[in-house]
Amino acid sequence: MGRIADFLLQLKSSKHLVRMTVVGDGAVGKTTLVQALLRKTTFNAHNFSYFNLLEKKKITRTSFMEVESWTYKDLIFQCYDLTGQRTPGTHPLDLIKNQVLNLIDIYIFVFSLDRYESFENINNWIRLINLNDKSKNENIELILVGNKLDLERNVSNELIQSLIGEDKYFHSYIETSSLYDIGIENLLDEITKLSKKLLNLND
Repeated sequence: MGRIADFLLQLKSSKHLVRMTVVGDGAVGKTTLVQALLRKTTFNAHNFSYFNLLEKKKITRTSFMEVESWTYKDLIFQCYDLTGQRTPGTHPLDLIKNQVLNLIDIYIFVFSLDRYESFENINNWIRLINLNDKSKNENIELILVGNKLDLERNVSNELIQSLIGEDKYFHSYIETSSLYDIGIENLLDEITKLSKKLLNLND
């Protein structure tokens, strides 16, 4: 694992690797969303052996966290998909919070458009991650995703927009339906745009 960690740090320093995490309540479709993103991307079969370990769809799978990796537009992405079911003391943000969050570049907060409670609980996830401190850091980006666009909407646009803006937590908001592949390319393009901004890369 030390050799892999060294390789990931090398990738990061060479401005090729972006780490992100997906958080939100259980059953809002986080894992399905990540899988939909994966279907839009490709793996680079020509990277050397350390990267071949990352090309597998599941490099880590546990009951509380999955890690996915992919390449897209000359960038390498590593995505931590955290469980939404949280029993205090057993969630990855309780057990390995520093390891998960210290190197994250992009935070993707997901709620389900048909479940108002999942939108309301975004504030709980913000507190859990200590986003008040992190949001002052110019080296991270925050995306809000309203998933399950294909179902009945129970969260108003007015409420959603109250979280979006230059002086708010989220500068980006995208609506998706993982089931019907709606908004997935928009989300992937937004992730890529923000990643290039963070890494000071020109298109």
